[in-house]
Amino acid sequence: MKLKLMSALLCGAVMLSAVTCNAAVKGDVDLDNKITATDATFAMQYTLVGSKTNFTDEQIKAADFDEDGVVTASDASYILQKTLRPEFDIKKDDPKPDNPDTSDGVVVASFDELTNAISAGEKKIYVKGSIYCTNRLELKSANAGMEFYGLTNDDGTGAAFNFAGLRDSQSSSGSGGTGIYISGTGYSFKNLIIENAGDCGVRITGSSAGDCTFTNCVFRYNNNSGISVTKGGHDNKFYNCDSYRNGDIVQKSGADADGYSVKLAAGAGNYFYNCRAWENSDDGWDSYDRKSDGGLVPDVTYIECLAWHNGNPDTFTGEYDYKMGYPLDKNLIYVKALIAADSSFEHKYNNRELDLNNWPQVTMKLLGKTNTYSKLYSAWGGNPNGFKFGSAESDSTEYRYIENCIAFDHYGNGGKPVQYRAKGFDQNCGDTDETSQNGAKLIHYDMKNILSFNNVENIQMSRMTADSINGVVWSFDNCLPPENDTEHYAAGGYADQPSEGMTIIEPANKDELRDKVYAYREMIYSYVYNDKIPGEQICDVFN
Repeated sequence: MKLKLMSALLCGAVMLSAVTCNAAVKGDVDLDNKITATDATFAMQYTLVGSKTNFTDEQIKAADFDEDGVVTASDASYILQKTLRPEFDIKKDDPKPDNPDTSDGVVVASFDELTNAISAGEKKIYVKGSIYCTNRLELKSANAGMEFYGLTNDDGTGAAFNFAGLRDSQSSSGSGGTGIYISGTGYSFKNLIIENAGDCGVRITGSSAGDCTFTNCVFRYNNNSGISVTKGGHDNKFYNCDSYRNGDIVQKSGADADGYSVKLAAGAGNYFYNCRAWENSDDGWDSYDRKSDGGLVPDVTYIECLAWHNGNPDTFTGEYDYKMGYPLDKNLIYVKALIAADSSFEHKYNNRELDLNNWPQVTMKLLGKTNTYSKLYSAWGGNPNGFKFGSAESDSTEYRYIENCIAFDHYGNGGKPVQYRAKGFDQNCGDTDETSQNGAKLIHYDMKNILSFNNVENIQMSRMTADSINGVVWSFDNCLPPENDTEHYAAGGYADQPSEGMTIIEPANKDELRDKVYAYREMIYSYVYNDKIPGEQICDVFN
């Protein structure tokens, strides 16, 4: 899927024409003497429709941010980064691929070479290109000290483990379809895309599993969670990772596929820094407790993390992209079924000939089961939440650390009969008016700076206990729930439910904050939809 159109292009914006005779400043495409997200929008527009934009020579020169003689999606990404960080320097901050010397390990470019290297106990395995995996990778050694390092391709795209072959060979769902199954310790992964598994992209499970590190990785289009840590999996570290559009829409109508699932008796020490969870069929992050699985989730750390627009079935049918004016995502299972059923569907999509009120309906088939459009919506089980901290079984022995985190655009699923009470930060252990557990305060936490906006309920943490709250707790634009919730719809939406001692503020500069977060989101899109890996990208709205 190509880079998504920027927000200003939604549903066919007017083409930009020459506005002035100013000399071109790199990145200032509209020649208004400042660099904004609008400039990135128009740079991207030029890559899509070329001369129809009526750009002047000066504008084209300004759009060519990397000065390579052609305007590409990379230029749009660079302009967005310049918008977010005025000090951005392309030569310093985004150099051409500079892969390491591989003489200290083995380079693999096929599945046979990969599995042979693992069997041989190679300590450093360099992955080249996209490896089509026909079986799951089982990593079960203790203290393995094994590193998988993705080499960046000449065009800047990332190396990948593509598990579509494994997925399509399975006759039923389950952990057998997991991409990477870890029951050992001491594995690390860097600069890798893990995609199209029939179950979770990566599953770390068991009390002897853990001490794994994932850096600059992308988990996408898996048929369950991007990452799953359960039943004692411990001390796993995730740095600068993205988990998006993972969805179990055939087997479970979206009910179980989170971005990052650290739940069901996961062990201690699981840590996330600068990770993003977005547009998954279930929660962004889920730490659901169920004691029958062997215990509770003792602690999770979230620093500089973002979650947006999880739990919406429209994402997985293609309707969301069409409504937003985005290109067709042909990696989605439902979209694949649409294209197979109607060879003209892609043409109709690209030429805006479809009706959102009468979306094409087909039957999906995957892993021995089928699902239909109508059943997908009537049985939808995906939760449109960002950060989910626990469950009804959670107790005061648990702890969460939250710093500089952002949750936005969890707004439910319209008027459809699905789960729609969408939350940005979700205690998930009962509302204040419930009497379960005698009103006990559950799950201790420390917090420094959060921002939550455009969720049906931005913050629900009244049943949690704050050990400390520092910095700011910003909330604004609680969006309306769907019309079939007449009680709250008439009242204007759900109010925040702060924990004791929490002061929620609607910031005076909320428009600036919103614009900056959306520009950041578009910048992340510009990487991943071009098969590039964003790496560390801080959305610095708190300083």
